[in-house]
Amino acid sequence: MLQILYEDEALLFINKPPGIVIQPSLKEGEPYLLADVLAHAPNAFLMQRLDRGTSGVMFFSKLSSINAKLTRQFETREIRKRYLALVRGELAEQQIIDAPLARIGAIKFAVRDDGKRAVTVVTPRRATARGSLVAVELRTGRTHQIRVHLAAIGHPLLGDWLYGARDAARPMLHSVELVMMHPLTRQRLRVAAAPPEDFAECAAEHGIVSRGEDGTSVFECG
Repeated sequence: MLQILYEDEALLFINKPPGIVIQPSLKEGEPYLLADVLAHAPNAFLMQRLDRGTSGVMFFSKLSSINAKLTRQFETREIRKRYLALVRGELAEQQIIDAPLARIGAIKFAVRDDGKRAVTVVTPRRATARGSLVAVELRTGRTHQIRVHLAAIGHPLLGDWLYGARDAARPMLHSVELVMMHPLTRQRLRVAAAPPEDFAECAAEHGIVSRGEDGTSVFECG
């Protein structure tokens, strides 16, 4: 069942659960999120993608007439996407990672001089020797950008088997907030979603938050 965060005549925002693909995969019969979205809004058009393991805010256009405007907002960085991530080790200082990314295999990317420019801003929220909670903001939108950049600075996402960390059930990345100008009203629109239970449990297991601690303020946006 879709968890709808915001909907009007033009836009649909949902809270994607972890572990589900957005579009049909090579595994026959595997459920995919777009099927549920189209059942709810038959004309919905996917405006962004999240990896299978990533949870959180994502949105769809419901009007073909606004798709070009939304694409332009992505290109001009009017759309701001913010994430929360649990990473290996103590990441205690803000990092602005400006490192080009290139494909190095069928599903993998790496920092390479011949790649496309990618910029990620990483701000620590809680830092411990075992793991850290960080806020991440993208200034570009490359495939696997957050995952590759965090691994490149020695702090891979907990659970990200592809880039060097197998200490959780999935890559611990959550799309916590999206801020944009509504393409019809031109009013600022902010949509947010708290991380799922497994994210909070992983943070507790790695000593980033205390067990039983009210994580509302720890995981909120801002």
